[in-house]
Amino acid sequence: MFKLLKNNILNILDETQDERNILKNHILYSSIKTERHLHIFMEHHVFAVWDFMSVLKSLQKEFTCVEIPWRPKPNGKLSRLLNEIVLAEESDVDRFGQHLSHFEIYYHAMKEAGADTKKIESFLAGLDNSDLESSLIKCNAPKAAKDFVLDTFKYVDMNKPHLTATIFTLGREEIIPDMFRELVEDLENNSSGQYKSFIYYLDRHIGLDEDEHTPLALKMIKEICGNDEQKWKESVDCGKNVMKSRIKFWDKILFEIKKTDTN
Repeated sequence: MFKLLKNNILNILDETQDERNILKNHILYSSIKTERHLHIFMEHHVFAVWDFMSVLKSLQKEFTCVEIPWRPKPNGKLSRLLNEIVLAEESDVDRFGQHLSHFEIYYHAMKEAGADTKKIESFLAGLDNSDLESSLIKCNAPKAAKDFVLDTFKYVDMNKPHLTATIFTLGREEIIPDMFRELVEDLENNSSGQYKSFIYYLDRHIGLDEDEHTPLALKMIKEICGNDEQKWKESVDCGKNVMKSRIKFWDKILFEIKKTDTN
């Protein structure tokens, strides 16, 4: 029986600690040793960067009014939380002083690093005329990336805001600083100038997520779930599942990286 604790946020973090530890200590980060390794990682991971924006916009659609004619939403606190996060994620400043979404910063970092952007470009173009799964298939997205995105959208398509908030918080914002620190350190020690934008992206995410977005996102879960025991239980289950999906994603990228070392 799931027990409603005084501090449900601490409980949900505690319940997902095993998955967080696996992600924090995943061998993938230390396995990215060559330019080709980094390209494989980026060509997969860019799809996760894209689906993050879809998760965020789903929450914004739920808790702020993005329709015409405009109507007020009942929870101003959630509207404020979402708008603050969207401001940075959709219109941050890149290392050249331009205002871009984090997806666009990542895309330009791929270009700068020499990674292939054709599949993600084809995917985005395909969304104009096809549904999500068809677009992923038609663009020949890496299978690991396709599976990860579809796992995310299984929850997004449920239209349960507490689950979408859990994906956003536990599957993304809360774990990213620990995941990317080692990767940044290795890139800074071994990279040439062609990785500067990617290092900037990672550093920016670590700083924003740790200092600003994670506290805001945890408040969002608390506000949405309130005293609803069933919502807290579902959020724990969702948190575990989306982290397990990320672990599988990392495992599959690592497999592709190791294949290049044996060829």
